[in-house]
Amino acid sequence: MKTNVNLIPAIIAVAVAALIGLLVGTLCESRNDTVIGIATGVSLAVTLLPILAIRTDNSPLNVNLRLVSTIFAVLVLIVNFIVCFSTPSKLTIYFIVLGLILLIYIGVLYSLIKSRQ
Repeated sequence: MKTNVNLIPAIIAVAVAALIGLLVGTLCESRNDTVIGIATGVSLAVTLLPILAIRTDNSPLNVNLRLVSTIFAVLVLIVNFIVCFSTPSKLTIYFIVLGLILLIYIGVLYSLIKSRQ
């Protein structure tokens, strides 16, 4: 199975993630707005790259990768907006939840790719 990463869509995905991270950081009402904005941008970049930039020669796998990535991108956005507007005093729980979401996402993507080989 051949996998392609297209450069221009990858740059667009990272730029969109950075802009959404900036938006979330601007909308935050806590003293940790910069940290939450950066975490939003990084986590969205991880989920947006497979949506926009990664293509395989297997069409059903492409659909599955985009669907799973979209679901996790929406989940990441929801978690980030909840944290942004709830003004947490400690960010430890936020990073644990976001890290678990991203690790589950990477595990699901890995299992999807391995099941198609």
